[in-house]
Amino acid sequence: MARGMRIFYASDIHGSERCFLKFLGAAKFYGARVLILGGDITGKVVVPLIHRGTGYEANFLGRMHRVESAEEIEALEKAIRFNGFYPVRLEPDEYEAISADELRQSELFRELVLASLRRWVELAEERLKGLGVRCFVNPGNDDEFFVDEVLGESDYVENMDGGVARIDEEHEMVVVGYSNQTPFDSPREMPEEELERHIVALAEQLETPHRAVFTLHVPPYGTGLDHAPLLRDGQVVTRGGHTVMTPVGSTAVRRAIEQFQPLLGLHGHVHESRGARRLGKTLCINPGSEYGEGVLHGAIVNLARDKVHGYQLVTA
Repeated sequence: MARGMRIFYASDIHGSERCFLKFLGAAKFYGARVLILGGDITGKVVVPLIHRGTGYEANFLGRMHRVESAEEIEALEKAIRFNGFYPVRLEPDEYEAISADELRQSELFRELVLASLRRWVELAEERLKGLGVRCFVNPGNDDEFFVDEVLGESDYVENMDGGVARIDEEHEMVVVGYSNQTPFDSPREMPEEELERHIVALAEQLETPHRAVFTLHVPPYGTGLDHAPLLRDGQVVTRGGHTVMTPVGSTAVRRAIEQFQPLLGLHGHVHESRGARRLGKTLCINPGSEYGEGVLHGAIVNLARDKVHGYQLVTA
């Protein structure tokens, strides 16, 4: 690819520490000066390690594990974190008490997510600070609002959700982690009309919209970057033994991109729809996600002043 400002973009790692470490490594490996993690950064599952006898037992990835030595315990916890889950060591009575109390479960989940994010932010600062690399970590629709607390503590890692950032002298970036409404009632969702007003209000702050990057977590509707399994009554619909796919992207995102025609749209949200499409003058990219396999999908994009010089979808 031709030279220019090089961006590395990834999304939807859902708590996978393996993927986050690969994300940080992309700065040196690909020569990127800007790293952007575009939402759905946290996981959803806590894996208790219950103290029994001289070791710990945990139900992880469908089977029971028993670990005895400190090295075995740490290795199991590392494997759990790498897969996007949150390990916690508990005594049997603690486990029973928390299992019976939804409030304590929520409090424990919050505590573990925040501790994990703080560790990630520290890793980003240790490995990238001083290299001249910008690092944006933005929440997405699946991320609880309390994650903003940790992301706001860093003077290096930048969370620009709901804001506009200047990423170099020529290019600005609009960031929106909200999605249109989903069947899953995730924390950050808006009706399409409200989402469109939100994006437009930010885009109107841009000095040069035609040179901007729109980092909008949900992809534009009907572009092929938004095809997900069709659900009916919470079940995946199949036909002839094959999963029926349907567009689930946002009409608000599509209209905003068509109106402002930024250089680049960076999206995620729909793991199955890895690819790139043109929407008018705008190149829209969804790198996809296979975080559960420890695979990081990403996109390298080179920006010149008034055009995308080139892009490449990559896997690490």
